[in-house]
Amino acid sequence: MRRFDIVTLDSPNRAPLRIEGFLFGEHHDNAPSVAIVGAMNGDQINQLYVASGLVEYLRRKEEEGKIIGEILVIPAVNPYALNMGEKNWPLDKTDLNMMFPGYDQGETTQRITARLFETLKGYDYGIILEGRRDQGMCLPYVKLIQSGYEDLDAVRDLGMGFVHYRPYEPIETAMLQYNWQLWETNAFAIVFGKNGAIDQSDSDEVHNALIRFLSKRKLLDWPVFEGKKSNILHSQQITLLKASRAGIFIPKVHCGAFVKKGEVIGLIMDALSGEKREKMVAPCEGIVTCQYSHPLIFQNSIAFRIASVEHSSTQERL
Repeated sequence: MRRFDIVTLDSPNRAPLRIEGFLFGEHHDNAPSVAIVGAMNGDQINQLYVASGLVEYLRRKEEEGKIIGEILVIPAVNPYALNMGEKNWPLDKTDLNMMFPGYDQGETTQRITARLFETLKGYDYGIILEGRRDQGMCLPYVKLIQSGYEDLDAVRDLGMGFVHYRPYEPIETAMLQYNWQLWETNAFAIVFGKNGAIDQSDSDEVHNALIRFLSKRKLLDWPVFEGKKSNILHSQQITLLKASRAGIFIPKVHCGAFVKKGEVIGLIMDALSGEKREKMVAPCEGIVTCQYSHPLIFQNSIAFRIASVEHSSTQERL
């Protein structure tokens, strides 16, 4: 294992801030290479936990001579925010994952992402451990963007239950996954967990999926169990259920639950009087993949996302 600094920033009042990488194995023509990026925001504790656990696992496997290709793990891209207990870059509140591919003569965050992207370019596969960008929790799933340079077979090697396969949204052109794919890396994200917390079950699932991927892609000489058969979901198969009123949110089902059309799956109570303000009813049959995770909900917030095999064009879609 080689531990090295990707970016180092001197600070006048504390130790230098470092973005560190952990490199295993070596690149050669007979094996692919992969880079795995952990927490890009300061509230992505689950992503940091999985990435650091992977570093320790790979360290042991390298000592046993089981690493075949080149594997780079970057557990944290924004250690400053992690240390300060903030979500974004603390000095100007910038989201680092909205600054790619960066600019080496620009603002601090642009320089950070430019240096990081230079390190990440050229890998065969790129995996981003990602948290949700809203007040929600979800079943672990793979986010694969349609770019003309994606590999569904490789994604299936993770053995995860759901793959959300969809076109790019305009806002994503400033994110790592989009730019990585532009530079011909088979990049995808694994989205999981609740921001600011560690879910041991989700963490174990993602850890095992990463090991399975490394083994099946001939980067790791280690036997693995088969995972789940991945369901490829398109945006029109995901139905949104929004809150029509604000108040205290009481979910009646949780992520992974199978619901029937017309089933009551949540309540919204008046925050002061306790009066029932809304009874939330499933608009279709399917599996709850995401749910709102804060006890207070605003009007028009997305309370549930439900994935279904069959869908109606009249329902609201993500």
